Amino acid sequence: MLRLFAALVLLTSGCSVNQPTATSAQALARVEQLIHETADILTPKPRLESVPSFEVPSTCWDEDKSQDQIIVSRAYWLRDVPKSENMSISQQVRAHWEAAGHRIVASGRAGNPDLSGESQPDGFTLTLTWAEGDNLYLGAASPCVWPDGHPSE
Repeated sequence: MLRLFAALVLLTSGCSVNQPTATSAQALARVEQLIHETADILTPKPRLESVPSFEVPSTCWDEDKSQDQIIVSRAYWLRDVPKSENMSISQQVRAHWEAAGHRIVASGRAGNPDLSGESQPDGFTLTLTWAEGDNLYLGAASPCVWPDGHPSE
């Protein structure tokens, strides 16, 4: 796992448009790792329920990258957590991300549990999002990657 992570860091950091990247499978493994490591530290322990709309790769948003690159993401509803615990969950997530060396880039206004972060050193997007009905979901998304790790010829 450490070897995969090291390769992923090297391949996703500082790449120009035609340089190799992590593959979509490597990016997915890192996304899942980030989400599950975070969920595993939460109390009360949530039951993760996949958000299907995040299961399809999306086109790279970075205008400096090729439109043939993709972003791999996943998100999970945090089920079986009392709504009264939403702020506590947010505080736990923040503490975990900071302890792991990730960077917090945004947080919700007072009383709002939303958090956004960036994994370090590989630049994956991290999110804890409050949604209608006082529900939370935890997600992660890769930087832009080539599906097979290298540009098509």
